[in-house]
Amino acid sequence: MEFIKQKWSAAMIVTLLSVLWSSCDKQPIGPTGPDPVGPAAPGQYISLKDFRALYPGSGNFTIPAGTKKFRAVVISNSANEAAGNFRLQDESGSGIRLYAAIGSPVYSLGSVLEVDPTGGGILELYNGDLELKSVPQAKVVPLSGTITVTTRNATIADIITNKDLWASSLVKVTGVTITQGSTNGTGTNYTLTDASGTITMFVRTASGITVTTGSNKTVTGYITIYQSAAELVIRSAADIQ
Repeated sequence: MEFIKQKWSAAMIVTLLSVLWSSCDKQPIGPTGPDPVGPAAPGQYISLKDFRALYPGSGNFTIPAGTKKFRAVVISNSANEAAGNFRLQDESGSGIRLYAAIGSPVYSLGSVLEVDPTGGGILELYNGDLELKSVPQAKVVPLSGTITVTTRNATIADIITNKDLWASSLVKVTGVTITQGSTNGTGTNYTLTDASGTITMFVRTASGITVTTGSNKTVTGYITIYQSAAELVIRSAADIQ
């Protein structure tokens, strides 16, 4: 009987080790992708809402010395933007168009950037859209991690009314009818219509985005201003549901 007990104990040990080995050989269960960027220290950054408020309303405005850095996430797809243009939004809900210095890398959708706008940065209205330009490349620093920003639920009338405040920030519009309009050498214009009004959506051919026209669509994108008129820009075909 003693011999049988020893054999049974050995079998149990082998089985237990096998289970433990199998368990340890599996990938951990949990969130995937980059971790969120850590919280900023109080007063470390200027919000994009306050940064936009620095602009006096016309002309070229050089960012004053002593202005704090801002931290924001890229919400645009560079393939559906003019070369060098990137749309940034932060947790305040506001955004800005960054015209990057020549030679800068392509900042991909979802990249988090810390921007020091002093030492040459200029705010101006470009076709009616507030833009930050002339920031030295060394003062635009990619950070690891992610930032979660809010997408506003809005009607097209809301977008048109608030375009100067909401430019370069994300919105979602429901109940939209999409119709194809004119095409040129750069891309195609589409008209978005909801119960409150209409707005143009321009899609660059180079983006490779296929737009599905039709009614009762939900469109997510960011607001841009072209020749003083509000427009909506998408990042991929998945922005249309």
